[in-house]
Amino acid sequence: MTDQTSVASDDGKGSTVDLVSAERMVFFSDAVVAIAITLLALVLPVPPHLTTNTPNAQTFSEIWAYRDAYLAFLISFAVIANHWRSHHRLYRDVTRLDRRIITANMFWLLLIVITPWATRLIAGDGGFGARFAIYAVIQILTILTFLAMSRHIRSGHLLRPGASAPTTRIDDAAYLAVAATFAVSIPVAVVYDTQWAFAIWVASVFTARAVRRFFSLDSF
Repeated sequence: MTDQTSVASDDGKGSTVDLVSAERMVFFSDAVVAIAITLLALVLPVPPHLTTNTPNAQTFSEIWAYRDAYLAFLISFAVIANHWRSHHRLYRDVTRLDRRIITANMFWLLLIVITPWATRLIAGDGGFGARFAIYAVIQILTILTFLAMSRHIRSGHLLRPGASAPTTRIDDAAYLAVAATFAVSIPVAVVYDTQWAFAIWVASVFTARAVRRFFSLDSF
């Protein structure tokens, strides 16, 4: 018996089955990402001691005390949104699946789902370097898994006929640059125990742009 997730049959029915299977996986992935982003907001802390008689100044002070948690939320929202945007682009013209791409996509979703937990962890107390490193490793694995899916989709005949590859080697280089930036931030956070390591994550955006510009000018 032929696995419906393998390369599509020559007849129209086989192609339709493969297309529906691909669409189901994309819809499922979108739903999981939406849930992960929702979980980020659900766990945002609310000052527990506010009452109807609490003055405005104290209210703002109580809210400001949770600034690390709110910053972690904003960072994770941007991170997950960027992962989803890349995933959406990657699977835009995928019309068939195989076991390898399904397995890689499920692992990618696992990393997305545990990001809200990592967000709560990084906003917690004690051992900043360790908490930071765990979050960074999760993001590195997410990027590397995306790269594995990207390369397999380009070479695995999973796209609709006539569709161009959703990513290029220049894109791969940019994603690797971002992963490398996250990797560099880990020893900075662990050794120096400083929240300035977050600035390295911000720098990853500019690093990726620089890599794209460099390889676009070169015969990459």
